Amino acid sequence: MSDSIRHADTFTAATTGRATGHPHTLSPATARAILVDALLIALAGDALLRDGPLGAAFPLWIALLALNVRPLLQRADTDPTREANAWFGAAVLFALGTAWRNDDPLRGFDVLATGFSLGMAALSVAQPRAGLLGSRLRDTIVAYARVVASVATGAPRLVFRDAQLEEAFAPRGGRAPIIRPVLVAATLLVFFGALLSGADPIFASFVSLPTIDVGVALSHVVLVGFVAWITAGWVRACLLSSPDVDADAPARFQLAPRDAYVALGTLDVLFAAFVAVQIGWLFGGEAYLRARTGLTVADYARRGFFQMVWVVALVVPILVITRTALPQDRTIRRRHTAFALPLIALLGAIVLSALFRLKLYAHFYGLTIDRFYALAFMAWLVVVVAWLAATVLRDWHRPFAAGAIVSALVMLATLNAIDPDTIVARVNVARAERIGAATADAPTLDVRHLATLGGGAVPIAVRAVRDPSPLPAGSAARVADDAQRCAAVHVLLKRWGPSSRLAQRQANVAAWRSWNAADAAALRTVAANAAALRSVAHQTCAAAQR
Repeated sequence: MSDSIRHADTFTAATTGRATGHPHTLSPATARAILVDALLIALAGDALLRDGPLGAAFPLWIALLALNVRPLLQRADTDPTREANAWFGAAVLFALGTAWRNDDPLRGFDVLATGFSLGMAALSVAQPRAGLLGSRLRDTIVAYARVVASVATGAPRLVFRDAQLEEAFAPRGGRAPIIRPVLVAATLLVFFGALLSGADPIFASFVSLPTIDVGVALSHVVLVGFVAWITAGWVRACLLSSPDVDADAPARFQLAPRDAYVALGTLDVLFAAFVAVQIGWLFGGEAYLRARTGLTVADYARRGFFQMVWVVALVVPILVITRTALPQDRTIRRRHTAFALPLIALLGAIVLSALFRLKLYAHFYGLTIDRFYALAFMAWLVVVVAWLAATVLRDWHRPFAAGAIVSALVMLATLNAIDPDTIVARVNVARAERIGAATADAPTLDVRHLATLGGGAVPIAVRAVRDPSPLPAGSAARVADDAQRCAAVHVLLKRWGPSSRLAQRQANVAAWRSWNAADAAALRTVAANAAALRSVAHQTCAAAQR
């Protein structure tokens, strides 16, 4: 009796799409609802996101997407878990970052985090046991790969298989539905009639049809189609549960213990030699540096930082892979730990060397935005390495991925909160104030670089441009400083001035869709100082040209 009930429940889930758990198939009605929903969301996306860069409309559209999937989940008798709700919230949170900060790399990371969070939300809804806190990392990776595959291929599966559209439009009671031929005829009439009216004025005098810009129409169709394709695949991934991964299946990749020992031992020796050289330079000073390389400290500070960041980044997967691919033997894993712990300690020394190199660079040249992001990335890697030592090297593998992902999202949220452009501007201004005008051969503050930073740095850049130069008049450093101020004023007015492209776009109808808090603050600052900036340009540009 129990077997027959179980088979009946399975049949009901396959035919109606409703089940006590997560269905493996969708009912035609649910599939059609997904297609209609995806089309409506795509039309909303075309209206909200089409014009201008991402702004206030993007988090609104992400929230609309997250809220719109709820009725479909209820239709399939699927309740999102707490983890899924948290991922939906994270997607909206990072989408808000695109309307808060206008730094291009940061906004790119926010968009990536938004997409990743939506993927994890779909995974957590459809397969809760494979979520971030699931039992095995392999299950999460496989399930997320299936979500990505569903996003890419889900739309045609809905159209040609799940929705069974041929039945929806099939004749009923011997009478064919009238809606389909009417839609076909109307579409052809409007599209080709408008083209022919534009081709011949005589024909246009007899026929009155709306004029269609083919290029604009096609761009709308492509955008709506793309967004609908992605949305339909993502919603389908939320509603469908993939087959569980075999928990007893062995890892496909196995590594011989000797190979792992040789790999880690080689890195131990290499990193120890590198650290020894760093100690020699630390105690030997510039004389040691000149004797070995012929470089000055300023030239030395320009090199090596990014390479050391890559070293730390690449060692983390090596440690994880060599650990997880070893046989489940306590003695073998204890030996792996004996090789890994010195490597982690040496990585700490390399991180300190990289930080010292960055400090030297900031002292001689100031801080740049790319080095700041590399510094933030290295700070996250330090957390990951410490977490790796506390989890993976103690054969506590599952929390490692969760901790690494959560720490990355926390780091990204922190970057949104502190605004990297503002930090870089403040560091460079503080450096210039500390150094002062002690050197008369070059200006201590690159105001043109300040002007190229994001909107959060605009008030600092405006103050720096307006402040009188401390350099003596007629000196080579003053001429270079005037040239920088002239260029900085032109950059500020072109990007944020009253006649800038951004200011003109903000004056358009429905400009709120691309509204950004940092952009708005920069526009207000430059508008309030436009006259003073033009006065600075009049003085410095004339002086720089003499």
